[in-house]
Amino acid sequence: MRGIDPSISAITLNSVHLEGGPSTLSGTVVLAELNDVICSAEKIKIRHGNGYEHYEFIDAQGGVGGARTNSPAHDGGSDPLKLRWVGRTKIAE
Repeated sequence: MRGIDPSISAITLNSVHLEGGPSTLSGTVVLAELNDVICSAEKIKIRHGNGYEHYEFIDAQGGVGGARTNSPAHDGGSDPLKLRWVGRTKIAE
């Protein structure tokens, strides 16, 4: 995994719920188990095939400094953070 913003790296250790996008990435996934994930304050990019799938946080608590990303309650025992698919970009060749 690369490109992880240290202020939100806690979400990479837990499950997230992805809505939309490719069927192989839909549902609850653990970001740490995926090959290439780039996180920022607003979105997550996941390498998939010859491009990146882009997901944005659905609720305001999902972003940097959000209570759920830093809270002890978000250690896998609570509902996963929810992200919605917003698009795909191809890798330049």
